[in-house]
Amino acid sequence: MKKLMVFIVLIGLVFLAACGSGEDMAGETTGSESENESSETEEVQADEAGDKPEEQEEEVNVSLEITAQTGGAWKDSIDSVWIHSSAVLENTGNTPVTVGEVQMNFQDEEGTVLGTDSMNYTTPDILMPGEKAFVSQTTTLDAVTDPAEYTQTTYNFEYEEASADADPNLMEVSGVNHSAGDEYIPYRVTGTVTNTTGEMQDDIRIAAALYAEDGSLLGVLNESLTVSVNDGSEAGFELTYPEIPPEHAGQVANVEVKAFGWDWGF
Repeated sequence: MKKLMVFIVLIGLVFLAACGSGEDMAGETTGSESENESSETEEVQADEAGDKPEEQEEEVNVSLEITAQTGGAWKDSIDSVWIHSSAVLENTGNTPVTVGEVQMNFQDEEGTVLGTDSMNYTTPDILMPGEKAFVSQTTTLDAVTDPAEYTQTTYNFEYEEASADADPNLMEVSGVNHSAGDEYIPYRVTGTVTNTTGEMQDDIRIAAALYAEDGSLLGVLNESLTVSVNDGSEAGFELTYPEIPPEHAGQVANVEVKAFGWDWGF
């Protein structure tokens, strides 16, 4: 009987030992499966990341718009009818543009063309996004006898995306003064231009936009310096041309001047 009891006790101890060993092995297996699952998850995430499309580059938008313009006609002392037209062009796209020739069409109330003027150029002629340029002209309307016939000017202008290395070649302008003149020189703008381009400039073009108190455009004066200016040097300027309508001269409140070094492009 005692031997039987001892035998039963031994069998029980062996069974308990086997159960304990099985639990340890199960724990080890669980850890291995967890590592495998983690590795598989990382691989799936990597595959998903690889499937994502690359971010698309911003679409190039080449755009140039007239944001302000003005015009006026008057008769001089010998009954010739004169007209002044000017405009502000702005790069409303997201890439630099080069502006070419600007044509002006002078029209009456019904849209009939009273005259035209071509080969006008902006100051400056290369515009970065958000930048502005000025253009203007004053000429006679030979077929018109009454200034009241003129009502508006339409514009045709050439422009295209500028080259990757295009440089507006802008100059620094300071000391600007402006004042009304007389019947021969309705308005005058003076100041100083400094060559900050890094090289000598022998054709510097300057334009001044004239604004009323409410911000409306009254006219644009433009001129080219007749002297070369070395890098770092400065030169004075005086703008009186082209003539603006005499009645606009007394309304000027603010002036914006732009200057750049023009070249032939080669």
